[in-house]
Amino acid sequence: MDFKALCDSITQNACVLSVERVGDGFGEIRIVAGNTGYTTSFQTDIYAKHDFVPNSLYTDYLPKNLNFEDYCFRCATKKELLHSYAYPENFKMWFHMLFIPLEYQTEKLCYCLYIMEMNQNFDPELLASPRGDIYSRVLNTTLQLANTGDFSLSLQNVAREIRKICDALFCCILLVDEYHKKLDVLAEDRDPRSAPVPIAHYVSEHFYSVVSSWKELITKNGNCMIIHDQKGMDYIKKNAPEWHASLIANNIKSLVLFPLKSGDSILGYMWVSNFETDDTPKIKEALEITTFVLGSQIANRLLLDQLTQLSSVDLLTGLYNRNKLNAYMSGVAESEKRPIGLVFLDINGLKKVNDQQGHLAGDELIKRAADTLNATFDGNDIFRVGGDEFVVILKEAGEEKIIASLDKLHEKADENKVSFAAGYAITDDHKDIEKALNEADFYMYKDKRKFYSRKK
Repeated sequence: MDFKALCDSITQNACVLSVERVGDGFGEIRIVAGNTGYTTSFQTDIYAKHDFVPNSLYTDYLPKNLNFEDYCFRCATKKELLHSYAYPENFKMWFHMLFIPLEYQTEKLCYCLYIMEMNQNFDPELLASPRGDIYSRVLNTTLQLANTGDFSLSLQNVAREIRKICDALFCCILLVDEYHKKLDVLAEDRDPRSAPVPIAHYVSEHFYSVVSSWKELITKNGNCMIIHDQKGMDYIKKNAPEWHASLIANNIKSLVLFPLKSGDSILGYMWVSNFETDDTPKIKEALEITTFVLGSQIANRLLLDQLTQLSSVDLLTGLYNRNKLNAYMSGVAESEKRPIGLVFLDINGLKKVNDQQGHLAGDELIKRAADTLNATFDGNDIFRVGGDEFVVILKEAGEEKIIASLDKLHEKADENKVSFAAGYAITDDHKDIEKALNEADFYMYKDKRKFYSRKK
């Protein structure tokens, strides 16, 4: 068969690949022939070692890619027509790829035609692959995220439906905070036949180091990580031994892992594990579509949460701010049925520090004050309501408990080199909570005057 003529008859970049059959698996994958568009692309490719030579190993021109190898194997030996639309991190281009099986084969070699287009712009129609049933089911599942008041519950529903679509034993959506090196399980769903231990059991500082290896592995293999046979497990063992040990320990036989992205930023990951490996292309497509939609939805929700936090949290101290106190006082009449203690506090000497040492030193004093309040009133709501003013809400607190807390506060304040003026009030009538706050403020100023009179 004239493979070169076949490639030359195709307008898009095209090549013929041979796959060596070895038992139930495969051995070498070679680029047998290619049209001019495909072979000249190697001349500018940073991975090419030399000009194209027919029948060369594909790794002479491209980095080793488990996902690409799997598609070549399935197409050439199992005669599956396959499609992929992906954004490999190491190329920074959208790849539209078709793998077409060729009838021609020898005793040891099978062949497939690979057709590829590259574009810098995303085309949403190409994400809807020939497997339209998958696209429809996934889209219907993920679109509910935009029309719900309970985002967490919707994520749980997505995890459950994707696990069922993939006929997998487990599905997880994991958020990654690279700045704080923290992980957060947004949703998970487990088949009743699988082990009952939730993934949160494994989410720890140790597991973060495992997750940290995923980004590089995915970059090397395109846009995702697929493990479905011993070749994949051996690759993980060589390149990410810590992750391999975790997979073995948790009896993971197969896994498809995709990043959740917003632009070029990775927000987290989604994966399914222990599925029927013959369905790997279908499962890859399902997660490809899901993570594309899910990434933008999670990014929007994180932004909304951040804006909500900014409206209620003081950025310097991390305490609640005046807006949050006002909201609390507006709703407390209906929601609270117990006595409430209010403590009003003011930092002594902040103006002097600002005047003599500068505002950076003043900010450090405010942060020490906040740390002292957190250590003293742990479990209670603390608000920074002004430059040097704070309010603490103590529910079901009698006078004896408040006085004991203030004694403890002054001890810790001395240790942290900060001084407070304090006043308190207790109210049983929640409709008069603002009156009680003003009373606590009045006694705080009496205490402050005593402090400065002693300094004279």
